[in-house]
Amino acid sequence: HLGHGRMALVFDVLRRYLEWSGNEVTFVSNITDIDDQIINRAQREDRSWEDIATRCEAVWYQAMDAIGVKRPTHDPHATAFVERMVELIGHLVESGDAYETSDGVYFSPERVGDYGLLARQSLDSLRAGARVEAIEEKRSPIDFVLWKKAKPGEPTWDAPWGAGRPGWHTECVVMSTDLLGREFDLHGGGQDLAFPHHENERAQAVAVGHP
Repeated sequence: HLGHGRMALVFDVLRRYLEWSGNEVTFVSNITDIDDQIINRAQREDRSWEDIATRCEAVWYQAMDAIGVKRPTHDPHATAFVERMVELIGHLVESGDAYETSDGVYFSPERVGDYGLLARQSLDSLRAGARVEAIEEKRSPIDFVLWKKAKPGEPTWDAPWGAGRPGWHTECVVMSTDLLGREFDLHGGGQDLAFPHHENERAQAVAVGHP
């Protein structure tokens, strides 16, 4: 829809301006090819999740080509980075920033001193506004999932905490830091994603020593 087109066009204009100004630009736009919505649609339509992801990616690029948006320098697929995601989660568990429960592995944002920076809210305010969840093993309502343990009929990968799949926030932080390094200049995205998605990406990066 128009909102998706606007998002892509805004960052395409920014990229072209930076290049026109003489800057060398590496532009990464990741492909989330596995998540809850893809799995739910695959089950609902009795199709493979791979088919859903491949088809949507093709339609996306067809639309972007039609409005003249340049292709990214890299378009990493989440499923190609699962091994690195497991490695990152392992570091967070070892450092005490994350912990295992019966349904997965969770990150403790309270371990990051300035968590809430992008949300422009304090930890107390975020705790007060957090929804109540069924998982009683969570130590805090703001803790977020890094690894989701396998459920019947879902795609899975092996990990020390049992077969499962990574959480969305972990997918993005691994792809961005792997391709752009410990520090990079701009992180794009909609304002609606500043919290919790980008906040949770940043928290994991900070926890493993990325400034």
